[in-house]
Amino acid sequence: MSAGHLERQRSMSSSSRSVTAALMPSPPLEINNDFEPCAATASSFLFAQGSTILVLHHDTLAVDRKFDFHTENILFIAVDNVSESGAGRLVVSYDTSQTAIIWDIFTGQEIARFASFELLRVASWMRNGNIAFERV
Repeated sequence: MSAGHLERQRSMSSSSRSVTAALMPSPPLEINNDFEPCAATASSFLFAQGSTILVLHHDTLAVDRKFDFHTENILFIAVDNVSESGAGRLVVSYDTSQTAIIWDIFTGQEIARFASFELLRVASWMRNGNIAFERV
């Protein structure tokens, strides 16, 4: 085991494992949107209205672009402001149908589309250009 990867293991009998799994129902999928999905780059402010993302110019708040990639309401938006490859250019958005879309803010081109099996609540870009998602 390397020093950077610590792992815990718990020993359980097979009977206690099956009882625990049977007694623990999955939590209900409750979407609580107290905040509107939004993000910002050095020159743009992005926010969602239903299934549409509006890109506004930072200084004037004039609408620069409008993206209609999603078919359901958008839950969150995250801009890549940390990696050299993204540099405020790449955006990921995620909707209630559990679809994440990565797109280029300058060209409007869809780069990738993912479907998740579980409800996600947040995405964060890493310095190497990868995205980390976190579920409920």
